[in-house]
Amino acid sequence: MKTRIICVIIGFILITSVNSFSQNKNKLTKKEPRNKWSVGLNYGENGFGPYVSMFAPLGKTTDLTFNLSFSGVSDEREIERYDIFGNSIIVNKVNRVFQMPLSIGIRKELFKDEIEGSFTPVINFGVSPTLVLTNPYNKSFFNAVGFTTTHFAMGGYGGIGVSFSQSKNMSMNVSFNYAYLPIIGKGVQSLNTNTIKNVGGFQLAFGVNFLK
Repeated sequence: MKTRIICVIIGFILITSVNSFSQNKNKLTKKEPRNKWSVGLNYGENGFGPYVSMFAPLGKTTDLTFNLSFSGVSDEREIERYDIFGNSIIVNKVNRVFQMPLSIGIRKELFKDEIEGSFTPVINFGVSPTLVLTNPYNKSFFNAVGFTTTHFAMGGYGGIGVSFSQSKNMSMNVSFNYAYLPIIGKGVQSLNTNTIKNVGGFQLAFGVNFLK
């Protein structure tokens, strides 16, 4: 009788231990939501436009980022006027200028374990090889496409921001960045009175991050 009781007790202990180990293992292996991709809008000194990003995790709070954006580039000296028919005219403008940076960098979430709640500070930095496009302003938008010329810029960027977790599948991201993107060569002209040599500058970005 004693032997049976001892066996039952040992069996109960073993079952409890196995269940406890299994629960602890599940807690340890449970993955936190991580950034997968995002879409948003950049608003900067030179213009504004959309962007899309992809993320590859490098650690618990660090991601390798790939960001492709597109925006127009304007000269700060541009003056917009209207004729008697209400048509918009920019004085001395010779070219439309666009840029398409492919930014590759690091995104780091700060104090993620120390701060409770959905608020997380973020820093990011990297390099931005950039395609710069120009076409003549005196032609209509679609007719000018065939006269487009290409230029290249190369530089880096850095910035700070915050991320707000909305759910397990989504977060909102706001960041303030600065990019230095000097054009390789002589630069480009939006106005015939000035040459643009740097298509970078300060940018404010709003985005939605989708998590996995």
